[in-house]
Amino acid sequence: MLHNNKMLKEFGLTNTEEGVYLILLKLGSSPAASIIKKTQLHRTTVYDVLDRLIEKGLVGYIVQDKLKHYSATGPSKFLDIALEETAKAKEKEKLAKEVIKEIGSIKEEQKVKQIAQIFVGNKGLKTIMNDIIETGKDFMILGAGGRFKDELPVYTKHWANQRRKKNIRAKIIFTEGSDAPKWELNEIKFIPKMYQSPTTTHIYGNKVAIFIQEDPILIILIEGENVAKGYRNYFNLLWKSAKK
Repeated sequence: MLHNNKMLKEFGLTNTEEGVYLILLKLGSSPAASIIKKTQLHRTTVYDVLDRLIEKGLVGYIVQDKLKHYSATGPSKFLDIALEETAKAKEKEKLAKEVIKEIGSIKEEQKVKQIAQIFVGNKGLKTIMNDIIETGKDFMILGAGGRFKDELPVYTKHWANQRRKKNIRAKIIFTEGSDAPKWELNEIKFIPKMYQSPTTTHIYGNKVAIFIQEDPILIILIEGENVAKGYRNYFNLLWKSAKK
């Protein structure tokens, strides 16, 4: 096995597929019987795995004396796979931009705007956080609990980098005892723990996102200038009495 057993998994290989592929690299051209003996796997499993590896372009075979001899393709195949995925990703990004443009034009034509939406789980969480970056304005958070960082640590770093590029600042009110992130773009104050709420509220642009800390997380997004203004006034009132 490779020292880092995650390496081949990144290319979509299961543990069994990885094992058969690596054994074939060591054995060279071999009949299925030799692979079965070496892997100690059931013959049906080995044949199924070989078929999948052939389909992925990682194994080939030749017929000698009416018997198939299998062999692993060279490691450069993984570079080919990576390049194919890169090309697909670029095409997908291009398509996504076209979709965003189309949807944007449709929304502008709508006479009645959608006032409220509900999002669920980590995908919903990403949608809201991406919207904050896209809006590009300073925002406020009331009742922050740090779940964003805990739930999506890798994405949080990417989001923070995007926020840094746009210099989006935030005022955040935590409850006392919370693990508040120390960052130059955050201005933080605290209120007594007795006022801790099961919800976290983000106020940005003309939108208010209310995060209900359930499992999975539930987010209610309300769009409206008057609603956002009301929440912003309430936040400012608390901000004056909160402590650094």
